Amino acid sequence: MTDQHLLAAAEFTKAGIHKRIYVRDRVGDGRYADAACVGEKTLGDAFGALGRDAHFRGLVTSRNTDDSDPTLAVNSGDQVAREVAANARSRSMAQNLAERLLLEEVPCQEEPAGHWVYGPTHTIDVAPGISASWMGTYDGDLNTTGTAPRAKESCGGIAILRNGSHYGVLEVDACLDTAAMTRIVRAAVTRL
Repeated sequence: MTDQHLLAAAEFTKAGIHKRIYVRDRVGDGRYADAACVGEKTLGDAFGALGRDAHFRGLVTSRNTDDSDPTLAVNSGDQVAREVAANARSRSMAQNLAERLLLEEVPCQEEPAGHWVYGPTHTIDVAPGISASWMGTYDGDLNTTGTAPRAKESCGGIAILRNGSHYGVLEVDACLDTAAMTRIVRAAVTRL
């Protein structure tokens, strides 16, 4: 696995992000895009050695990034997206890890009214062994019933990716609608 397997900034330009996007990469362990509603941990915490050599890519609109993790913008409004991906060493292990990552995020589809929430799960099957599941993010002011509102567009979201023996998490902070998120997630999983 190399940085070439990670999403390119050009995909976000095609999706309508017109600010300059800086790409910040690193390799190692670290916090993955695990939602605050289920706790935050590192891939090493979650998967042991399989997560310790992960590739991280931050797509940001500012050069001002976190000293301890350059893939994170200091100002959250400057974060376009962040992808974390690793090699599970086999297709079956990648499938298992991707399923576990998705199961961690599903509880975030139900939150008390007023709290941000994920919408329903969308699945993209590109080819055998290449698939992604993603959920859109809804701000707390749209959550009046404990779940995502119907007939409203999400604003960004989270995707769990699997391509062969590779698995990953893509968190999109930019406010992209369903169509744009679907294109971005498809591009990410195809590249992975």
